[in-house]
Amino acid sequence: MNEERKFLEKLALKNNGLLLIDSVLAEAQDEHCILHKHFEWDDTEAAGQYRREQARGLIQKCKIEIAASPEVSIRAFVSLQSDQNLGGGYRLTTHVLSDEDMRGQLLDEMRGTIGRWRQRLYLLDSVTASVVTHLEILLQRKPVEEETRV
Repeated sequence: MNEERKFLEKLALKNNGLLLIDSVLAEAQDEHCILHKHFEWDDTEAAGQYRREQARGLIQKCKIEIAASPEVSIRAFVSLQSDQNLGGGYRLTTHVLSDEDMRGQLLDEMRGTIGRWRQRLYLLDSVTASVVTHLEILLQRKPVEEETRV
C-alpha cells in the first residue's frame, strides 16, 4: 500500500492537496496504474457491490430508543468483527447486548475505536484527546449492571 499511498499523494498535490474520488477513479481506469487492481471494473459486479453498500447504509440508519432514556437512540443493528471475519452481517443490538460474549466483543471493539480516536485527536487537540483517554479508562471498568450481577 505504500506505493498506492505515494501515488495518491502525488495526485492530491496536482490538485492543491485535495484528493478527489473522481480523479482517483479516472487514473485507476488505466490497467497499468497501480490503483487499477483495487477496483471492480465489471459493471454488473460493481453494481451488485454498490447495492450491498446501500443496504449497509440502510441497516445503519435504523435506530431504536432506549426505554430508560427515550431521548437517546442507538443503532438497531450492529456488525461485530467476528461476523465480518466470517463474511459479514448484522445482529440485532438487543441480542448483542443481552449475550455476554457478544456484548464483550462489542465493548472490545468500542475500546479499539476509542484508542484510534485518541491517536488521531493528539494530532489536533491534546485536551480533547485527554478526555477520550479518560473515556477509555472508564470503559476498562465493568459496567454497573455487571458489577451488581457478580
